[in-house]
Amino acid sequence: MSPLPASSLNYISQIRHLNIAVDAMVQYTTLSPDEYAIEQSYFLSDEFNHHCLSYHISPAYANILYPKQKLFQLYRQVLLYREVTWTLASPILKQLQSLTIPVSDIKRYAEVVFRMESLEHIRFLLDEVWTHPVITNSDTAAETLARKDEVLQSIIRFVQNHTRLFPKRLRMVSSCNRDRRAAKSSLALPQHTQLTIFQLLPPAQRLVSLTENNWMQLMAHPESTDLRYLRTLRHNGPPEAWFDQRYDYRLLLQRCRALRDLHVAAMGQGSFAWAVQEKRSMESLEADIGVNFHKRHGTVGWKDKSLPDYQQYGLVPLRTFTISEHLQPLTDEIDDVAFAFSSTLTRITASTLGDSIEGHWIHIGRGWVDLPILTLLDIQIYSSRLIIHPELLTHCPSLSYVKLADRTYGYRCQDIVPCQAAQLPNLKTLTLVGWSALTFHHATLHSTSTLIKLNITMDIDADEGCFIPPPAELKWSYGIEDDSRLGTEFQDPPPISRPRWTWDWYLPHLCSLRLTAEFAYHFQFQMLPGCPSLNFLSLDIHSIDNDSLIMIEEDLLARSIRGDPTSPLVRIAVPTLRHLNLRGRWIMNDGYMFYLMSHMFPNVEDWVLDGWEDITLRGLVGVLRNQPNNRYHSVYTSLALPTEAEKEELGIVLDTSVADRGTVLNVTVYFYDGPYGEIISVCRLLRVE
Repeated sequence: MSPLPASSLNYISQIRHLNIAVDAMVQYTTLSPDEYAIEQSYFLSDEFNHHCLSYHISPAYANILYPKQKLFQLYRQVLLYREVTWTLASPILKQLQSLTIPVSDIKRYAEVVFRMESLEHIRFLLDEVWTHPVITNSDTAAETLARKDEVLQSIIRFVQNHTRLFPKRLRMVSSCNRDRRAAKSSLALPQHTQLTIFQLLPPAQRLVSLTENNWMQLMAHPESTDLRYLRTLRHNGPPEAWFDQRYDYRLLLQRCRALRDLHVAAMGQGSFAWAVQEKRSMESLEADIGVNFHKRHGTVGWKDKSLPDYQQYGLVPLRTFTISEHLQPLTDEIDDVAFAFSSTLTRITASTLGDSIEGHWIHIGRGWVDLPILTLLDIQIYSSRLIIHPELLTHCPSLSYVKLADRTYGYRCQDIVPCQAAQLPNLKTLTLVGWSALTFHHATLHSTSTLIKLNITMDIDADEGCFIPPPAELKWSYGIEDDSRLGTEFQDPPPISRPRWTWDWYLPHLCSLRLTAEFAYHFQFQMLPGCPSLNFLSLDIHSIDNDSLIMIEEDLLARSIRGDPTSPLVRIAVPTLRHLNLRGRWIMNDGYMFYLMSHMFPNVEDWVLDGWEDITLRGLVGVLRNQPNNRYHSVYTSLALPTEAEKEELGIVLDTSVADRGTVLNVTVYFYDGPYGEIISVCRLLRVE
């Protein structure tokens, strides 16, 4: 290539970063017949064949994943990328600060590494495929492995030569993948190669983000990497594998003085003891001098290296904390983090995997102080019982999202210690599953006027349903007098009475309500007038003991004036409801069902009546045929399949037999093979003139 003339219009002289998109050479336009013929002729030429020989690809991989014509296109893209990159880079290597080098062409760049005096970042394009199941099991596996080792050694030598010629100039080496089909196996350089390369480079300075993608940078220089400015640390792997035995991973976090976002696996007992101690020391120091120490001293601490880190830089301003179990169980990490970073935390997320372990409990909330700006609390413990400290929610007045879940199934009411009522005026989503649902104080809902979604449920067995304690035990736990308790273990008052649910909350924005187990069993429809925006209602009482609820007249009534027990009773109507799910032994006759669907829930479009008793198919069809404006979309029922005589009489046909949709109603009826079963038939109702 001839030298470019010096000119004010010589834009190429201004290029400092040459990193062409990996898919830039993909052909998106259709060739004309003449162009296509020229291309095919070139594919068969000696010149093209000579270029192809310089590119290694396993025959087994190519034959399976690339038909012949596609293989030509692969060669075309790879070779064109190499030539375009080289043509643009070779005249300006001296000025380039970052460059993408195809590994299949690395020899050409290695010969001129002495010209790359400004290069700070190399991105190696892994345009050869070395590891793939079809390669590993092929006759050429050894040849491909040898080629891989050759290229990796070339990369290391390239970096070695550059760092020798231009010490401390090169600061970053990364890689990318050309072939998405091989992405899972060749996404990056092997870790041992990365570690060797980064040990040749100087430690990273002013590192802002640290993830598994650039972890080798830290692993190469664990003690000398500058972490003072790190804002994000995310690593899903076990902390024990972060470093070798040369460095204790527990010392890492204390060096991250600007950390905002932390996402890690469980780190073990005492991993955040340093943060707890810093918080206490700072509080003691500020109590002595009467002002905020860091604000008073400004940047003085930065100059006095004899001061502890928390005095030089202030407390770590952690905002989001995500932790999950891996090789180690969760211990005190959540409680220590909540205390140490109470003034800055906005989100806490924790999770465990695996089956529930009998007798294994995780306590959350001990030692918490007020967290004034915490908005999200999501703790899902599926390997243990989650025990929430009674005061936990009272410390988090700004919460907008809460999910506390475990797999508690059976329980004894006498073991339940109720939480304290909290003030949560900003809460929009509340999901409680398992033990946290049992200990929740319902009076909290009086403060949640912005609540949109409410789920209070227990773990459910797919076959047997949920667990509901015997009625005598339930009444005893709530301190309700009941003659049936006499002569039983529940005749004496409970040591701690659970607060009785009043069902009188005003939740003007609530759109979705889902209750199961004892919460659905105790549900009172008088709550619904206080939910003028309710769109979805699900009540599931399907239980291992086959508990039932009989619908009576009082279930359909509520006071005309909320909170006034002297106001007259009126019939309940929820015109906003569109989706209704009632599962379990709800016992009502056809008249109650007709009133429920025509008056209490006049605009429901989809409903589930799974396990209902004492209703008939005739009554159900009557409800569906007497609907205004054909509003129903779908109905799910565990009623027995209609006989041929019933089909004829009631105008029921199989959905698959309907040729003209205009002859049937809009509603689709799905029949289960019994209560809580599988769908076995889909039917429609013929229109009746």
